[in-house]
Amino acid sequence: MRIKAKTKKKPCCLQITIRCKEPRKMYLKVKDDEKPFTNYTNRYCVVEGQQTFWVRMPISPPNATIIIKSEKQMDGTIDDSYKVGNLQILPLKRKLTAFNYTNSTIQNYINFCQEFCAKAGYISAGNSIYTSDDGKFRIDYLNDILDDMGKPLNTPARISKSEGIIEVSKDKFKEYTIPMRMCILLHEFSHYYLNTDISNETEADLNGLLIYLGLGYPRIDAYNVFTQVFSNSPNMVNGNRMKIIDKFIRNFEDTHYEMSYQNDFNNIEVKIKQYD
Repeated sequence: MRIKAKTKKKPCCLQITIRCKEPRKMYLKVKDDEKPFTNYTNRYCVVEGQQTFWVRMPISPPNATIIIKSEKQMDGTIDDSYKVGNLQILPLKRKLTAFNYTNSTIQNYINFCQEFCAKAGYISAGNSIYTSDDGKFRIDYLNDILDDMGKPLNTPARISKSEGIIEVSKDKFKEYTIPMRMCILLHEFSHYYLNTDISNETEADLNGLLIYLGLGYPRIDAYNVFTQVFSNSPNMVNGNRMKIIDKFIRNFEDTHYEMSYQNDFNNIEVKIKQYD
């Protein structure tokens, strides 16, 4: 099923209700049909009876396309065992006071980062360099990030600890949703501009997440991107980082309960499957 939503490039939250006759794994994608590799969420959840999904969109296209499929339909099988209720476009709930939003460095980076993330699926990479309007921030967009031997690294992004220049892999980023890209780039920003210890990964995780969550980005996409990155390097350190991240997000929800949509947090799955 495909549904069009006039999001008008404004911050909003899509409310989508799915009813199933029997338990079904349901897939939900929100994308910009006009731009390749431009997805605003890409998730799944087992629906038993009725389930409401909320898709938080701090940035949005003029018109969003919502694609809903059951697991059977993913294989091309016809499935009429579920129904989709009326779409509602709600105001986005944010908590800008959760972080130092009045800081001009943070504000300017957010603006630069959101613009880059929205375009990252289709702008050129290779040796492309993108800079913020004030010239303070720079992203080197590469087809892939290479090690000293010229071999591709698993990391989607990294930041120079001496200059603050961020390298981004288009090979990784084109498959990410826009929120996933934001989560990664806020993490890299935090290393250089917010951390007390520039090398501390967990500190960068939490500093970046505080901005990400305060801006109203979807929680599930944060889980998905960290899980995906850590799966490329499964070890005890990353396992502990994931536990800290999970606790931080849940504490944020408890502290800022006014940001929650009913049952929103219960929809979180920590795995993601991309589809067309």
